[in-house]
Amino acid sequence: MHRRILPAMVGCCAAATAVALASLGVHAQAGASQVLNACHVSPIVANLDVAAHFYHDVLGFDLVPTPPAGPLPVDTDAGHLLLHGVPQARLRFIGARMPGVRCGVEIVELTNVDRKTVQRRYQDPGAAVLVLTLRNLDAAFAAVKKAGIRIVTTGGAPVRTTSSDSKAVMAVTVLDPDGHYVELVQPDPPPQTTVAASSNVIGIGLRLTVADAEKSVAFYRTVLGIEGQVRAFESTRSRLNLAGLSELAEYRTAMIAIPGSSRTLELVEFRGAGSQSSSIVSRVQDPGSYRLQLTFRDINATLAALRRSGLDTISTGGAPVTMTFGGGRPWRLAIVPDPSNLFLIVQQAPS
Repeated sequence: MHRRILPAMVGCCAAATAVALASLGVHAQAGASQVLNACHVSPIVANLDVAAHFYHDVLGFDLVPTPPAGPLPVDTDAGHLLLHGVPQARLRFIGARMPGVRCGVEIVELTNVDRKTVQRRYQDPGAAVLVLTLRNLDAAFAAVKKAGIRIVTTGGAPVRTTSSDSKAVMAVTVLDPDGHYVELVQPDPPPQTTVAASSNVIGIGLRLTVADAEKSVAFYRTVLGIEGQVRAFESTRSRLNLAGLSELAEYRTAMIAIPGSSRTLELVEFRGAGSQSSSIVSRVQDPGSYRLQLTFRDINATLAALRRSGLDTISTGGAPVTMTFGGGRPWRLAIVPDPSNLFLIVQQAPS
């Protein structure tokens, strides 16, 4: 939902899959749609100016486009409001990017519409975690402490643990001003990157807490054509401490690799942590909600597959919105919440 939407970077057996799909009411067939790539992840916030300060001045992202002095401006493109299904609302947004990387974080504020802040616990289905890979965790953590940002991690300091792909990392989880979880990670050794040396952030991923990892993977595989495998339950103390949870809890994960993108979507399910059995439902305009932008080969086939799975388009009229960006050829876009209440921006690039 930026001035020019571009594709870029951005993180079981047949019988079990059939059971999971039956529980979800999914009737689409595998291959019904095809994801081409991923772009922005988007926290929905209460105050864009406050959120932009955190992502720019504390975490070090570039703001795109470069903002003018004073409050960030209101967007005047009615198509963005139709996309979100709130034509009467007032919308502001700005990108938070790594230098030279076109896709990143897009911070969105919707006002002049009924909204209610939603704060999920880490273990609650629908909780989203922005995972930022850093060059220097110490520098980022010092900035977080100086700004008085709330620390989620047990003990209030970074912990040494392993990443989802079993690599050694130092990491800490914090809350942004709207209560969105942000995990700051420094791998050991640091990964190779082409991101400019001026940027401490060198990678972006998204983690989503789900009620049932098997069912969620079945949804993404069968409805959207994205593959993932569910791991066994485990209870690694350092990983639980990172999330601020009890060592008595267990979790299992699945990494969804998004085609055409270095961005990943990780799913995590908890048990024994007082987690909910279903998502705390929020609307796209509610601070605390989250969006993920995906480009598909055929938006009509994708939306049809989502409808067959019981998920409706929230865009005005229940149909895609046609928009152009920067004088280019038209894109078609719609928003559909996934079963865990992550709002998917389903888009098709000009052919």
